[in-house]
Amino acid sequence: MERIRRRAFIPYKEALDSFMAYRKEFNEFSLKDKNAFLKKFEELKQKAVNEDAVAMDVLAYYYKTGVPGVLPENYMRYITWEFVAGARGNELAIEKLQFLISIACDKIASCDDYKDIEYKNDIDEYNALYVVGKNLCKILVKDFLKAFPVSLVELDDDYEPYEQKYFVTLKRYIDEAVPKTIEFMK
Repeated sequence: MERIRRRAFIPYKEALDSFMAYRKEFNEFSLKDKNAFLKKFEELKQKAVNEDAVAMDVLAYYYKTGVPGVLPENYMRYITWEFVAGARGNELAIEKLQFLISIACDKIASCDDYKDIEYKNDIDEYNALYVVGKNLCKILVKDFLKAFPVSLVELDDDYEPYEQKYFVTLKRYIDEAVPKTIEFMK
C-alpha cells in the first residue's frame, strides 16, 4: 500500500483565495440563516479533520471573532487552529502567526547550526519564514498544545475570550519549542 502524502505547503495566494471564498460563503449564512451556518460550520470541521489546512484557518478565523448569537468567541481555539493550520503548511496561517513566532524564528535563524538547517531543509531568503514557521508550528502542536483536528472538533464551542494568561502560556511554549525545533530540523 502506498503512503498518502499531503502537500508540504499551500501557497499563500491559493490559501488566501480559498480562505476568502469560504469566508464569503459563511458570512452570507451567518446573516441569513443561523442554523445553516452551524451546519456548514460542522461540515468545515470535518474538512479540517480530513487535513484541509484552509478549513483549519477558516475555523481559526471564526473562533477568533465569534458570530453573534451563533458561535462564541474562543481565543485559545482560534490560536490552536491557526497553529494546526501552520503545522500543515498553510502559508497564510503561518503569516498570521508571525506576530507570535517571529522572535522564535529569529532565534532559530541565528543558532550555531542554522547553516546545516538551511541546507538540509532547502531554506532560502524567500521561504525561510514558511519552512521554519511550519516546523515550529509542528513542534508546538505536537509537544505543547497537544492539538489534533480530530480532538479539536469534539470540544464544545464555549465562550473563552482573550486573557493575558493565554499569551504568557503561549510565549512560554514558543520559547521552549525553539531548541526542539532546531533539533528537529537538524
